[in-house]
Amino acid sequence: MSTASELRRQIGRELAAQRELAGLNVTDPEAAAIVGSTRTLRRLEEGRSTRLTFAIIGRLAEHYGAPQQVRFELERIWRFVNDKIWAQTSLAIANSGWDAYLEFERLAVGLRKFETMFVPGEMQTERTMRRLFERGDVAPERIPVLIEDRLARQEALLGRLESIKLEYLLTETVLRCGCDDEQLNRMLEIDEHPNVTIKYLPFSGGPYPMLDVPFYVLSFRDHEDPSIVYLESPYERRFYENSDAVAKYHQIFEGGLRQAKSLKEFKR
Repeated sequence: MSTASELRRQIGRELAAQRELAGLNVTDPEAAAIVGSTRTLRRLEEGRSTRLTFAIIGRLAEHYGAPQQVRFELERIWRFVNDKIWAQTSLAIANSGWDAYLEFERLAVGLRKFETMFVPGEMQTERTMRRLFERGDVAPERIPVLIEDRLARQEALLGRLESIKLEYLLTETVLRCGCDDEQLNRMLEIDEHPNVTIKYLPFSGGPYPMLDVPFYVLSFRDHEDPSIVYLESPYERRFYENSDAVAKYHQIFEGGLRQAKSLKEFKR
C-alpha cells in the first residue's frame, strides 16, 4: 500500500457509493462513456491505477448526482494522488464529509502521536469531548452528533489493540489543562494495555527542541510501504510521505520519548 494507492481506493469507494445512491450499476453506459470503458470504471472503483484526469473524475461525480462539494473535493484530491506531500483543507472536509486521515488511521498498524494541548480524541471521555466542542466553533445542535462520531471512532480504534501499536507523547500541559481525574484515570486504564505507551514531557525538563507542534506518524502492515506524517492546523490537514520527512519525525518522537516520563509517574 502507498498513499497513492490508498487515495485511489478512497476515491473509488466514494464514487461507487455515489453511483449506488443514484441507482446506477457499474455497467451504466453514460458512466462508461465518461471514463472510456466499463473496464476502466471497474478499475477506478477498485482503486487501481488509471490515466484518468481530475476533470473526468468531476464529470463522473456530477453524472452520479454527487453534491457539488463532494465533486470538488474528489477532483482536488485526485490531483495529489501521486504527490509525496499534499493537503486537505478543513473547509473541504467540512463541506464534503470526506476525511482522508480517518481512512489512513483505519488501516494503520502503528500510530505515534505527539500532542501539546489536548488529550488525543481516541482517549477522551465524553465529558472532555463535550467541553472541547462547547468551547470550539461548533453549533450546539451539532455537538451530540460529533460526540457520537468520536465515540464510534474510539471504539473502532481501541477495539483492535491486538493488531495496532499506539504510542503517545504528551506535554505536561495536556495533563493540567482541562484533564480532570476521570480523564486521567481513563488514560491510565488504556496505558495498561501492552500495545499502548503513554508518556509525558514534564515542565521541569523543558523546553524541548522541535517538540512544539503536534504531529502524528502512521505506519502500515507492509514494512515496504511508506509511513505517513500527518500535521493538523485550523486551516488544513497536511500529509508527508517522503522518506526524509518520515525519518525526521520518527527521530523527533524518539528523542522526546527518551526525555519523557511514564504517565503513571504524573502527580497533580
